[in-house]
Amino acid sequence: MADETNEPIRRGRGLRISVPPAQDAAEQSPSPNDDIVRGRGLRLSTAASTVQTATVRTMNGPLRYLRVGEGPPLIAVHGFGASSCLWREILSGLADIRTGYAIDLPGCGESSARSTAPTLAMLADEVMAFADAMGLRRFDLIGHALGAGVAAVVAATRPARVRHVILTSFGVRTTTPDALALALTRTPFDVFLGLARPAINTWAGWALGSPLTSQLMAAWLLASPPADPACWDAYLADHARADSRMYVTMQTMTADPTLKSRLQSIKAPALLIGGQDDRIIRPGEVRAAAALIPAAKVECIPACGHLPPIEHPVEYQRLVREGLAG
Repeated sequence: MADETNEPIRRGRGLRISVPPAQDAAEQSPSPNDDIVRGRGLRLSTAASTVQTATVRTMNGPLRYLRVGEGPPLIAVHGFGASSCLWREILSGLADIRTGYAIDLPGCGESSARSTAPTLAMLADEVMAFADAMGLRRFDLIGHALGAGVAAVVAATRPARVRHVILTSFGVRTTTPDALALALTRTPFDVFLGLARPAINTWAGWALGSPLTSQLMAAWLLASPPADPACWDAYLADHARADSRMYVTMQTMTADPTLKSRLQSIKAPALLIGGQDDRIIRPGEVRAAAALIPAAKVECIPACGHLPPIEHPVEYQRLVREGLAG
């Protein structure tokens, strides 16, 4: 059984932070789509213009998600500090060609954190647990930043399940001793960050509510003003309550030698989308990741920083459509 709320899309209203009270709903009849089979999740039959938010109980625990559209399934995975809200407008714009599912990873958005550290392998397992609970046999994957790393691990380790993979603001770097040391000795950091999370989130909520902090983050993350300022505000609000242990995973991901070897195992057609002016993941690092994937293409959006879905949603959506058609 899943809790659900239906909500029509209204352009320009921004992202929704609060989640309406849960309601029980009856399961609908199975979809004729061969890529969707009956599982423990809830399959809804709705108009493509309507977004549903719901909670599904997976083998690992509950996960909050949003769903919109009709067609073959597309699972969207956000990065550190974000939530499924990052994908709301993008998936709504793809509703004519895909059934979009955007997950709140554990410790983000409305999904509770797990007791175990959110490593790439653990987060990839959460995505697969979601797909199994929803009865999704084969699906497309799209991820942003840390979520792109998670999507890459899923595509590499479960090739029979993934049709296309789109990796956004994702790249690889030369392995450095400090990143490798942090990856190998992260347990004390995870324990501390887990215990300190209430205090960290309280401080983060105060800091991210400051106009100065917003300006500093915009200067670091964005190269163009957000297409919808409410989307940017929601992104900042999500950061204030995120599981800070995921920051360790994000910091070590780009230099992780295991991830680099897994990229070479991806068999699905891959599209890597970057921002030409991204200060976090440089275009050269995006191309370095693409060079490791057998069937990969690269697109870089001009005047774009680390957040293409927020800065240039129309161009980003166009590239995603092309990647799904390839």
